[in-house]
Amino acid sequence: MSDAVHGRQGRPFTLVTCASCDAPHEVMDGLRHAVRSCAHGVLVSTGCLARVLHCRREHGLYAAVRPCAVDRRPTGAVVCLGPLLTDADAAAVGVWLRAGMPDDGTLPDRLRAAPAPRHVAHLN
Repeated sequence: MSDAVHGRQGRPFTLVTCASCDAPHEVMDGLRHAVRSCAHGVLVSTGCLARVLHCRREHGLYAAVRPCAVDRRPTGAVVCLGPLLTDADAAAVGVWLRAGMPDDGTLPDRLRAAPAPRHVAHLN
């Protein structure tokens, strides 16, 4: 279903967090609260996301979010998040999710993580 059907605030998404990251409990609690406040939001906790994200386990929580249809089919590009270090970071992600994940600066650039490199040059 399109965004027009749900409205931007009802835009379904899947948020995947790295269970291996060293994240304060306040960050995960903030993300849980944000997902619960979205009718079609789903939170998934999984192992290390190093294949998707260029993360460092000891430096906050890393996550990936993807807009989808109500039946969970992907409808947009993955957005890499992190590091999320404070409850304020989680709150900013929550505001962005509830707004329908707009690409208008609602999500601060500092909370966008770099994707994992696809190819690492071999240096001698």
